[in-house]
Amino acid sequence: MPDAAGNPGDEIPDRPDNLINRTVDWLDDRQRGIRPIAFAFAVIKKFGDDRGGQFAALLSYYTFFSLFPLLLVMVTILGIVLEGNPSLQTSLVDSAVSRFPVIGDQISGAVMVRSGGVLTITIGLLVALWAGIGATGIAQEALNTVFGVPVLQRQNFWIRKLRGLVTLVVFGTSVIATTALGSIAAWVGVGGTLGRVLLLLGSVFLNAALVAMLFKVSVHEPLAWRMVRWGALFGGVSWALLQSVGSVYVSRVVATASKTYGLFAVVIGLLSWIYLQAQLFLFAAEASSVADRRLFPRALVREHPTHADIEVADLIEAREQRVRNSERAWRNRMAASVGSAADET
Repeated sequence: MPDAAGNPGDEIPDRPDNLINRTVDWLDDRQRGIRPIAFAFAVIKKFGDDRGGQFAALLSYYTFFSLFPLLLVMVTILGIVLEGNPSLQTSLVDSAVSRFPVIGDQISGAVMVRSGGVLTITIGLLVALWAGIGATGIAQEALNTVFGVPVLQRQNFWIRKLRGLVTLVVFGTSVIATTALGSIAAWVGVGGTLGRVLLLLGSVFLNAALVAMLFKVSVHEPLAWRMVRWGALFGGVSWALLQSVGSVYVSRVVATASKTYGLFAVVIGLLSWIYLQAQLFLFAAEASSVADRRLFPRALVREHPTHADIEVADLIEAREQRVRNSERAWRNRMAASVGSAADET
């Protein structure tokens, strides 16, 4: 409705009463009443509200460029340290590339052939750090957005880079832990269905711990363990399941792309795999945020919003307002400095 001055109000006009809208309203009522479905829909909707797809794409881009240099450095260092134990060296490399089903053998072969000496380590490490720090920077930006950390409360350039280095150490430690898990299982001799189940449970636990640590390191405000537990559990289970059944997806991507792109099919498969993992990681963060703030149920249509819809809208508006205020304060400072410089002349 227009106000006294004739300006349009903020009320949302009613939708036409037809079969499609009545069906949507019925579905909306049903999903709000079923708690697991309402929670899942709220996570998906907030993922879109926080531009999760864009962050996942950027995270995949930097991760892709940091992957080969990191593997190159790892293989070269292992070749120097474990010169007399090639079997252990191969086991460590295989554990690292096992996260990439179907295309892992091709990645391993490409990296193993190109291992070198000090120059290789130096160049590979510099490139890996450049791309790896870029990936961790995007992860920090995405997670701070998901958990609603105000822009002005986020930490400075050097602290962000330090957090990025810590993130790389955490991720590298997880690779070592995964290798140790497989080695222990082989040493104990647990096999068959029981061995696969135990390895899957161990993988879920390690992945959940990794996701929780990444949340706590990357978000620029303290997060209690209770705030990240549901997201860590989702991330641990989803990454483990993706690792177990993802070979089917990647093999189909590579097989389809090979007909058109030839050798580039491996690149397409690798990017697709990294993008899937990045999306699951951000969905895990959204699950923690939605569960902690109780941002569910959400409405299917904007004409009938819930309290959670209003709260998310307020969070988005506050985030954009803080950005505008920051830009306005910067312009005022620059204008004042230009004015003082003109007065001095």
